[in-house]
Amino acid sequence: MASPPASPPGDLVGRTVADGRYEVVRQIGRGGMGTVYLARQVAMDRMVALKLISVSAAQSAEAAVRFEREMRLTAKIEHPNTIRVYDFGEIDGQLYLTMELLRGQSLGELLAASPRLPLERIVRIATQVTRALQAAHAEGVVHRDLKPDNVMLIEQYGEHDVVKVLDFGVAKSMDQGQVGMTATGAVIGTPVYLSPEQAKGEAIDARSDLYSLGVVLFQMATGRLPFTASSVTGLLVAHVTEPPPPLLLVAPETHPGLAALVDELLRKEPDARPPSAREVEARLEAIAGYAAAPRFSQQQAMMLAATAAAHPPLPRPTRRRARWGIAAALVVGAGVGALVLSRAPTGPSAGSDRAAPRVTDGAPPQALAPTPGSATVGSAEDPARPARVAELGELVGQLAAFDDPPPPAACAGAAAVDAARFVLDAREAIARDAVRAVDDATRAIARCPSFAAAHNIHGNALQKTGRLDEAADAYARALTFAPDYEAPRFNLGVVQLRRKDSAAIATFGEVIRRKPELADAYKSRGQAYLNAERYPEALADFEDASKRADDGRAWLIIGQLRDRLHRPGARDAYCKAQALGVDVPAARCPRSK
Repeated sequence: MASPPASPPGDLVGRTVADGRYEVVRQIGRGGMGTVYLARQVAMDRMVALKLISVSAAQSAEAAVRFEREMRLTAKIEHPNTIRVYDFGEIDGQLYLTMELLRGQSLGELLAASPRLPLERIVRIATQVTRALQAAHAEGVVHRDLKPDNVMLIEQYGEHDVVKVLDFGVAKSMDQGQVGMTATGAVIGTPVYLSPEQAKGEAIDARSDLYSLGVVLFQMATGRLPFTASSVTGLLVAHVTEPPPPLLLVAPETHPGLAALVDELLRKEPDARPPSAREVEARLEAIAGYAAAPRFSQQQAMMLAATAAAHPPLPRPTRRRARWGIAAALVVGAGVGALVLSRAPTGPSAGSDRAAPRVTDGAPPQALAPTPGSATVGSAEDPARPARVAELGELVGQLAAFDDPPPPAACAGAAAVDAARFVLDAREAIARDAVRAVDDATRAIARCPSFAAAHNIHGNALQKTGRLDEAADAYARALTFAPDYEAPRFNLGVVQLRRKDSAAIATFGEVIRRKPELADAYKSRGQAYLNAERYPEALADFEDASKRADDGRAWLIIGQLRDRLHRPGARDAYCKAQALGVDVPAARCPRSK
């Protein structure tokens, strides 16, 4: 924390207060809600933070009653990311509470020094904040004043940026009811971070805190606030009426998943925001799963180099390669009870008859000049360059048939040709020899470490051999090198689905956001909802999938879910499944005589 300000005359410093329970040492902070002191709890002989609530906010007997009620409720929140409340009461007619003493800095202080934070740090901090909110919301406590100054960052057990959220319940205890202002018109909460419903003085719930979290995330990612004004009234009007600037327009380099999440959190209507802090946490975890940049240690780099040296390039295969689609023919079984998806998603390119680009005979080398971000094949003086250009062009065409990106520009010459060939070899081998496919993908990565398609097929091969954690890491690396490459994002969701990881919901949600026409993404997210026993959401996803592509198994699940939820149309769904070739008991769809 910053150096404490000088203590004003007549304050608590040097006094023993609260019937002798606390010896006040010095003032350590002052804010809109009151003054914070360092004090010694006499009975426990420990140092605590004593917060004296400002007189103007606690001037009525009703405020004291509300304060006691809220503090009793807040004391029930037991979570590693929330501050512990020890005691509360009155001193000289003013409300106070005592809390654990934290040594660190607030997020507000951090942002004052470093306005924009890296993605990994944003996700780490925000994920912990969502966990604190979940604990509070489970006890019926809405924070009402979530802001960077109420998020403390401490070092604990050797870990940095351990979050402690402060002041749960304090804002509500000063409120005159269920609205966002006191009877005197004072705003409850900091105007910069207020939700629209708070600004309008309406009843609020947990989703108000999620809006405030969206403002904080926007600030961490961009170094600025979504709304500014010269007066409190102007800020309130902006929160209620002005659309926030899309985060990607303010900071184009922001991770798209984070930008989409912030844009949703800042929606004016609570129903349009994510429904819970738990869902926000899941989406943040999904972003963290593929946002961290891969780091090859020196030992890993040596192993990759040794692998490449031990396996010289193979002759270019001339046989036709099958097109397997976005999930690379990876068969996944997952289900809950009788609710089972019987076959894996195959993605938007499955069955495509689009011809892969081919090099025409006699085409000059410059006709195949690399596009931005694609592979280069050596200098113009390289005598093998024309042949390599032609070969790389054909290989890139074959990769495009799978919607795979080409080798990146950083991968040049023979390395680009070899890497592309090894990826295609891995694709061909994966159905019959997954171990060989792992080997081929490893060789591709050794030749071109930033080749996203190599990491994706490596993940598919690892997944086929049951190495799910390693597969997830491989997809994360693929997305780091090519954030708009949809196959590894879908495949990461498949791994999460197989591990019964609720993060699959957010991952497939991001796929749907990017490709809303993809029926398999709805079915896969529906399966993730089934795993979480969130049956209404699962039904909605399977129904959305059925609008995009008829699938007998999906219709069977729709029928089962409609039955379970007592929704109409179960029999129609069973009959539709039967018409599409799925065996359905006669009782579910009676055959006409």
